[in-house]
Amino acid sequence: MVSFSEILEVIVVSMRDAFLAVTVFVAAMVFLFSWLQYATSGRFVEYIRKKEKLQPVIGALMGLTPGCGGAIVMMPMYARGYVTYGTVLATLIATLGDSAFVLIGAAITDSTFIAPLIAVHIISFVVGVSWGYLVDMTGTTPRKPLGRFGPTIGQEPVEEEPVDEPILDDLAREEPVGIGYNILHKGYLVWWSVTVIGLVFAVLLLVWSGQDPDYGLELSFDPTTMDGFITWVGLLGTSLSVILYIAQKNWIGDDTEATIGDKLHSMRETMIHSASETAFVTFWVMVAYLVFEFGMLFSGITEQDMSKYGDGFIAVMVAAMIGLIPGCGPQIIAITAYTKDMISFPALAANAISQDGDALFPLLVRHKAASLWATIHTTIPAIIAGIILLLADVNP
Repeated sequence: MVSFSEILEVIVVSMRDAFLAVTVFVAAMVFLFSWLQYATSGRFVEYIRKKEKLQPVIGALMGLTPGCGGAIVMMPMYARGYVTYGTVLATLIATLGDSAFVLIGAAITDSTFIAPLIAVHIISFVVGVSWGYLVDMTGTTPRKPLGRFGPTIGQEPVEEEPVDEPILDDLAREEPVGIGYNILHKGYLVWWSVTVIGLVFAVLLLVWSGQDPDYGLELSFDPTTMDGFITWVGLLGTSLSVILYIAQKNWIGDDTEATIGDKLHSMRETMIHSASETAFVTFWVMVAYLVFEFGMLFSGITEQDMSKYGDGFIAVMVAAMIGLIPGCGPQIIAITAYTKDMISFPALAANAISQDGDALFPLLVRHKAASLWATIHTTIPAIIAGIILLLADVNP
């Protein structure tokens, strides 16, 4: 019989760990990459247009950047005819979206994840570039408009807008209305203040655990003790993140053209939407933690037992199928399952290749056929790569 104290412990520990083990590190990385995108916005567009033979490589590199910003920027470029369809696919295959931050955060706190982190990015990049060039070489591109729902051989002309119009101006902006908008744009400083404090304690925890491998926080609600105070910081940080997540009203995907457009034009908006993106990751990591922990609590099985079901052909197929779902929320759960040793590396790679992050949404708006066929184009190599890695028993 599961007691109330056990249920409460799972909730508190999941909320605390989601913030101190993931959120604070994700926040630092999201802000860094968002600032880089802001600082370099618009400088690479003309270069990409002129380097058509290198576009799949450049697209894959854009996809490799953590988060969905780099991939989203490529979508209006395709709609304008600036880049090839193979470039779009290379970008979508290479991207891990916001789930990349979860894997990077795991590598920061546990060095055993460094090799898988590097390996999955290299595999995604190679598969993305290879598939992108293959599509361009065969001249395969979706018909526009949707027509008979299928690809046609031979590049069909895409209507172009005036070439002197900056591509970044094609990105939408958020409308400054609504309660959610005001909560996000007025509460982000509070969230950042708590996150900075949490980051300090998270780094200290890494140092302390390095000095004493058996060191761990005891569940405590007494703020007069160090362990208790840190636990309260974690609970407060996750609670604020959930509030921002609800306020932004993007349930399975955080990045949109509007948020990317805002971030690329304002440093303040960069901070605001970095908080929003991190809050989104926090919510889904917390959900993953709760699902895993309650699953083990009520079923009586261990992580080792659960990992038995995550290693095999079925796991690869399921991970690839999860990648079909637009948005980053379900993908974050899949990546978190890997950090919990519940799915194998081949399944991780299959999901990483198959998922399109939030970039599929703007493509869906502009070109339905391209977006629908893109999900197929990313899933096929995902399954192939996952099976090859499974048969080769690859486990970095």
